[in-house]
Amino acid sequence: MKSIFDLRFMISDCCRKRTSGLHKTSLPDRQPRRSRAGPRYCGATKRQSEIINLKSEMKKGAALIVVMWVLVIVSMIVSSFAFEMQMEARIISAQRKRFKADQLALAGVELAKAMLAFKPEAGADKDTIYEDPYLTEAARITNGVPVNYSEEFGDGTVKLRIDYEKGRRYIPAMKPEDWRMLFEQAGIPNTRWDELIDCLIDWQDEGDLHQLNGAESDDPFYRKRGYECKNAPVDTVDELMLIKNWGEEILYGTPPGEKTDEPITGIAKQLTTWGDDNKVNPNSASREVLNSLNISADVIDAILEMRLGPDGKEGTADDGISQADLTALGRDDIFTLTPGYVSVTSVGTVGDVNSQISCIFAFKLGEKQAVPLFWTEGKTSE
Repeated sequence: MKSIFDLRFMISDCCRKRTSGLHKTSLPDRQPRRSRAGPRYCGATKRQSEIINLKSEMKKGAALIVVMWVLVIVSMIVSSFAFEMQMEARIISAQRKRFKADQLALAGVELAKAMLAFKPEAGADKDTIYEDPYLTEAARITNGVPVNYSEEFGDGTVKLRIDYEKGRRYIPAMKPEDWRMLFEQAGIPNTRWDELIDCLIDWQDEGDLHQLNGAESDDPFYRKRGYECKNAPVDTVDELMLIKNWGEEILYGTPPGEKTDEPITGIAKQLTTWGDDNKVNPNSASREVLNSLNISADVIDAILEMRLGPDGKEGTADDGISQADLTALGRDDIFTLTPGYVSVTSVGTVGDVNSQISCIFAFKLGEKQAVPLFWTEGKTSE
């Protein structure tokens, strides 16, 4: 009798044989698949290849365009950086020049103060030459002669002008006939003279009584503008423009380019508010100021010739009228050589940048310190 193990082996072997036979009978033999490649498909393959190559070239062209745009953008960025650096360098250079010019102008003012404090040696006259050029110029101040001095400092230059307010007419001390002489020279119509003078008197006097052709605070001119008459002497030349009938044209002349039959030249350059009397310095007074003194043309010509010195040239060491020359003229009542109030103009220049300071000093000969009274500063042309 067979064992159960043998029986199970026989059943397993029988099943394996049946399965092997079933596979052999049910599955047909597979024939190898024949290639479809042939003349029919060669053209399509070639076109596909060309399309693939064209797409590849288009991709390369697009990449080149992208690279070119990137280069353009980068170059624009670099150019903008370079432009900004150049502009910043110019700005810094201009600021450096401006600072130097400002300091040179200040140095010029300090130099002017040193000149004003200089006291010439005993027995020295206008022909005395000092070792330092600026001392030679400083000695001219004693004789009331204007000073023009220039000196180089490094890459800059200081130009200094010292003049005297006595070379102009002192407004509070002027009389009506003095104004008429100035008006006539400036080309102001004589029909306006009386109203100009009367309005000025009403502006400065303490009362409220009107001059014949004047205007007090109740005049519509002042009411419309919202201010009253000052009833005190004017403090600046420009203050005259606040007065009725006065204006910019009276002080500074007819504007350039304005067509008029009778142009006005202006009187501002002949006026000052710094002084203590009506005397004039003949060394710094212009011909217009001398004409307003009501002296003869021969005397005026003699003064202009005498102040040029023996050589007859302006700007040389022998310029200026001395006290002896002034005494010989015999007009001590209208002329003086005492400086009094001094105007200083200092210009510092570095390259094409200029800085200017204009100031007024109260000055007395023999005093070490001049007192500043007025100060303005700013750039000139660049």
